[in-house]
Amino acid sequence: MIHSTFSKGGIHPAACKTTLSGIEALPLPRRAVVPLQQHIGAPARPIVAKGDSVRRGQLIAEAPYAMSAAVHAPVSGTVAALEDALMPDGRRRPCIVITADEATHDADETERMRYWLAIDSMATPDVDADTIKRRVARAGIVGMGGATFPSAIKLAPRDKVDLLIINGCECEPFLTCDDALMRAYPAKIIAGVQMMMKATAIDRAVIAIEDNKPEAAAALAAHAVSAAGVEVKILRTKYPQGGERQLIDAVSGRKVPSGAIPSAVGVIVHNVATAFAVWQAVSTDMPLIERVISISGDIPADQRRNYRAAIGTPFAEIPFTLPPDADTKIILGGPMMGKCTVTLDAPVTKGTSGITVLTDARRQPLMPCIRCGACVDACPMGLEPYLLETYGRLRRWDDARAADVADCIECGSCSWSCPSRRPLLDYIRRAKNRCRQR
Repeated sequence: MIHSTFSKGGIHPAACKTTLSGIEALPLPRRAVVPLQQHIGAPARPIVAKGDSVRRGQLIAEAPYAMSAAVHAPVSGTVAALEDALMPDGRRRPCIVITADEATHDADETERMRYWLAIDSMATPDVDADTIKRRVARAGIVGMGGATFPSAIKLAPRDKVDLLIINGCECEPFLTCDDALMRAYPAKIIAGVQMMMKATAIDRAVIAIEDNKPEAAAALAAHAVSAAGVEVKILRTKYPQGGERQLIDAVSGRKVPSGAIPSAVGVIVHNVATAFAVWQAVSTDMPLIERVISISGDIPADQRRNYRAAIGTPFAEIPFTLPPDADTKIILGGPMMGKCTVTLDAPVTKGTSGITVLTDARRQPLMPCIRCGACVDACPMGLEPYLLETYGRLRRWDDARAADVADCIECGSCSWSCPSRRPLLDYIRRAKNRCRQR
């Protein structure tokens, strides 16, 4: 069988999918640091004060505008502070800090264990579209593939849409959190997809999975048989197939115009983890207070795990051993689109898909561009990365804008393919950010 894929560009980095364990529960933190900005849009607005007692799952910060997302307490305890805390990029941002005592911590762990042991037997309620959208907004669900776009907005599209695509590709090397989730809870993911279909009045949904995840594909396909309008489509493995435009092209052949969003061509795209979170919110009234993350890379094999981690858990509390290498990099996400963290004191957020540890991660000696065109061939957006890099390096912002730098999805395919090891994406990202600011 010949599987489809997107038509322009793309690369084939080593998958390194060595974290293939099931999902293990990471202990709840005794001190949770919960950022108010875990999503695209306006930060959430605190509705608690220092000294307040809160319970796990309680709303602690509301969404002040439509383009925002509510935040809930991941643990029961006392609000210790509303303060600026250190984030992975080294900057400080507003957070709510919650400390748990022995009794509340143990009670939370017991209740959490009961919930996950019983989840397979939990029923899916028959509710209307407005109820689904209201519960999704109330739960603070955002896109969990990395974009963190508030999901309630996507469930109320302004354009006419006829196709829902669920992204199960997980094309980023090393990460297996979505794969583990699909294998563990296929029935609940399918139910979440059906809820999304009802909320958006869409009759057809396609769950797209790359062909390097046969177990996940088989599990979802088995449950999709009885779900009207839901199908599982196997795609040929290629990076960056998880990008919205690339996924839409691979599944439907539709092309999203420059500057447009998927709904302009009648499509909405959600991640499989988002579909599961939607089912949890609608069926069990569970807000987004924990997620599955992958720990992988150059660490001992028995430490490469998929964990169910509470939002607000400091990275330092995740059990993995850093190698004694001065050039070790700790990357949030995968090596292609992830960003390095400068501190392990930063917390897990709604958009944290995992941690990848890489040794000997020094940049290779820089060589001149040889005009080979490899970056052009690799670019899935049809851009000219070598030219955009030049504009970024020379600070020619207007030229960069005219060359469509805003269309760059920052996938890193250009830098990966460059034989001269030029930092193409670094300069392109610089130009893109400057054009956005201007």
